[in-house]
Amino acid sequence: MSKEELRQVIHDRRAGLDPAWRSEQSAMAQARLLALPAVISAVVVGLYVALPGEVEMSDLEAALMSTGRGICVPAFDPARGGYALALVSVDTNYIEAPFGLREPEDPVWADPATLGCVVVPGVAFDEAGRRIGHGGGHYDRMLAETSAVKIGVAFDFQVFEEVPGEAHDVTMDIIITPTRALAGQNSCRELI
Repeated sequence: MSKEELRQVIHDRRAGLDPAWRSEQSAMAQARLLALPAVISAVVVGLYVALPGEVEMSDLEAALMSTGRGICVPAFDPARGGYALALVSVDTNYIEAPFGLREPEDPVWADPATLGCVVVPGVAFDEAGRRIGHGGGHYDRMLAETSAVKIGVAFDFQVFEEVPGEAHDVTMDIIITPTRALAGQNSCRELI
């Protein structure tokens, strides 16, 4: 199956998700994320603001903020001509941005060198850590700037044995679903 075909299959599946199921499954995935050593030890964590149909991050964000961790989310940086991670706090105001995203109104850019880990959404992942996004390459360019642990997160139906990849695709170190934690980088062993 091509990337475009996979995107369509997953888009259709996510469009029909029951909100209560999505909330329950998101809570399970966030609990797995909170138990990961990479998240536990990170002083600054990159998260995302979920689009409809994606695993929610609001509980994880609140839990990490309550422990004083730095949190950042993607926002468009006109100076870079692309996306970067912006620091957020409980007082951050968000605005509606292109593609249905919500971004910090007045971004304060995070130093990629300070990130311990980055939690990354995706349309589909495979057991080796390959990721298919929405097709713009925004996350690949942003993730190429950091050596942080890259953690893909998805619902179980978004993880396949193998997905197509290209040389510029950034591979995830870990894949988290509501029921599994998999080591990426060509290893399909379960972590937790």
